[in-house]
Amino acid sequence: MMKQDLKRNGLAGQRGATLAAGMLAAALCPALAQAAEQAQRLDAVQVVGEQAVRGTLATGASSIGKMQQALRDIPQSVTVINQQLIEDQGADTLKDALKNVSGLTFAAGEGGRTGDQIVMRGFATTTDLFVDGARDIGQYTRDLFNTEKVEVLKGPSSMLFGRGSTGGVINLSSKQPYAGNQQQGELVIGTDNKLRATADINYAENDNMAVRLNVMAEKKNNGRTVHDDERYGFAPSIAIGLDGPTSLTLSYLHLTEHNNTDYGVPFDPNTLEPLDVPYKRYYGLSGLDYEDTKTDLATAVLEHRFSDKSKVKNQLRYARYERDAAPTAPRLSGVKPGMPVTDSSVMARSLKQRNGVDETWSNQTDFTTDLEFGGLRHQLLAGLELTRERSYTDRHDNLTGTSQPSTSVGAPNPADTPNLKWGKTSHRDYVADGAALYGQDFITLAPQWKALVGARFDHLRGDYRTQNFNKDSGALNAKTSYDASRSDNVWSWRTGLIWQPTAVQSYYASYGTSFNPSGETYALDKASEKVGPEKNRNMELGAKLDLLEGDLLLRGALFRIEKTNERNTDPLIPDVVTLSGKRHTDGAELEVAGRLNERWEVFAGATYLEASIDKAGSHLGTEGKRPRNTPNFTANLWTSYRITPEITAGGGANWVGKRYATEANTNVLPEYLVVSAMLAYETRHYKAQLNINNLLNEKHYEGLYGGHATYGAQRGAELTLGMKF
Repeated sequence: MMKQDLKRNGLAGQRGATLAAGMLAAALCPALAQAAEQAQRLDAVQVVGEQAVRGTLATGASSIGKMQQALRDIPQSVTVINQQLIEDQGADTLKDALKNVSGLTFAAGEGGRTGDQIVMRGFATTTDLFVDGARDIGQYTRDLFNTEKVEVLKGPSSMLFGRGSTGGVINLSSKQPYAGNQQQGELVIGTDNKLRATADINYAENDNMAVRLNVMAEKKNNGRTVHDDERYGFAPSIAIGLDGPTSLTLSYLHLTEHNNTDYGVPFDPNTLEPLDVPYKRYYGLSGLDYEDTKTDLATAVLEHRFSDKSKVKNQLRYARYERDAAPTAPRLSGVKPGMPVTDSSVMARSLKQRNGVDETWSNQTDFTTDLEFGGLRHQLLAGLELTRERSYTDRHDNLTGTSQPSTSVGAPNPADTPNLKWGKTSHRDYVADGAALYGQDFITLAPQWKALVGARFDHLRGDYRTQNFNKDSGALNAKTSYDASRSDNVWSWRTGLIWQPTAVQSYYASYGTSFNPSGETYALDKASEKVGPEKNRNMELGAKLDLLEGDLLLRGALFRIEKTNERNTDPLIPDVVTLSGKRHTDGAELEVAGRLNERWEVFAGATYLEASIDKAGSHLGTEGKRPRNTPNFTANLWTSYRITPEITAGGGANWVGKRYATEANTNVLPEYLVVSAMLAYETRHYKAQLNINNLLNEKHYEGLYGGHATYGAQRGAELTLGMKF
């Protein structure tokens, strides 16, 4: 049997708190780790036989730090969701995959945005999503049909990625052409009208050149909206020079979406929880609510190896994102605290229509080398990054004296005729240029000691134009229209010290910084153009253990993230913005991934967060409160057991604790536990897999905004039929 690295996050049926305590003790105590190492030496068994059909769930290395490194050599928390875990769970989107990452939650309509909205360790990752290391700024739902794995690096990392990354970064690693021939396709049939087809075709003319094509088409319905959501995508790529020192890879991704927007339910002013109504009550408008997006990514990667130890890589990316969305948000009308909510209570519908285009050009040049100098081994990284980003958005609202038709709590009518009398309220145009130089040295000080030192200098300039209009006449309002611009020069740092007393133990301490400039999310006004970047820092202590001959990976970390100067609007003078706020998140995190024995795999994680707004600015009365969308505890589990070489059974759960929808800690989402199951039959050429999601049909809320909460999916089943040749 070929050795398999199975990475499965597994709480393995024990209570979260009990397992957390046990794993933390093992992760942070060298004595226990040494005992585990001795035990594995005694119990190691060599198994010989036919290679299994299933791939590994464990991932022992990652390139999220711009150079390929073993996870034990990265002095920071890293979670990798690989292809086998994605397939086992039938995960189609980035959101599906990220349910395997503890310490992470989702927002809904935050700042008027659409698409993937993620909060990590209490901080929004609005501009912290990447595809193959290049920033992916689009507001769309990321499909995984062309994704090999998802890598999550937690904590501030501006030294590697530039602006942002307060809570961490998320990188989607794309499928690449390889020297081999294989064709595979899958058909998914599910409840809620789900029908999905994918194909992955790789063809190599020889060992030097290969082409690959991934395609996808899908339609489904969440069981609430009238119309189905639809998604289509294709991603061709070609690699030349696979067996030589110089290679060129050209790739393109196109994704089209037509979705129904669903803002769920408003909060009950009496319970301060989401309004308790049947799941299928949809308060939107079937003739209006929509979200259309088009995403195009074109990438060229040129790589040259000078030797086995030195190479240079240049990645050029052009990205264009089109979006057009018109969601209606439900709001209770005329109901105040103390007044009962009845079926006849009025439900108002609020419209905010937006459309626009985002474009980016980015070029990253990285040089890496491995050399001996001064009696020490150095793994060096040096890079240059150049970017240009442009975003423009038009916003529309109902004309004066008009509104969308209201309905009632008990009898929503999504077939109501929408009011299409809109007027443009604003046009916003933003252009930003960036240039960055960075360098990093990973030093082997001694056989047991390693150190990481890195620095980056960013120069950013953004020009922002806002034009406001009279929505009735369409005339430009010169008094409220303005131009704004800002330039920033910022240093970022990354350091770490690693102690590896044995081949299976790695302990580290790290410190990193990040920054959030004004205009980071393509919004800059006259007040904030005078304000410098917010600064963040991350302190982390952690341990990474490779147990059972590397089949089981155990990770634990204690961390503190601080935002030392949060941008705030003066509550007494609205046109004055200062860097007067502070907040922090303290946390403990545990993760286990791999194979417990020859048949049993596990992938599990748990994160405990203590977060606080230390100094409030624009939000009076929030000092000492908990930041919104930051639960105390989150945990995830997936485990599978191979009954026979062809039959595998699996199951898992996601637990998200209570979280607030506002900084004032008023509206709240209750905690939830969602359980899933899987049964698969797979040979080398055929596959049949049944997934049942939300097995217990738990009514829960995944996304939140200050005024509404969005539902998680109800119980559903999916049958996947696949062929591979």
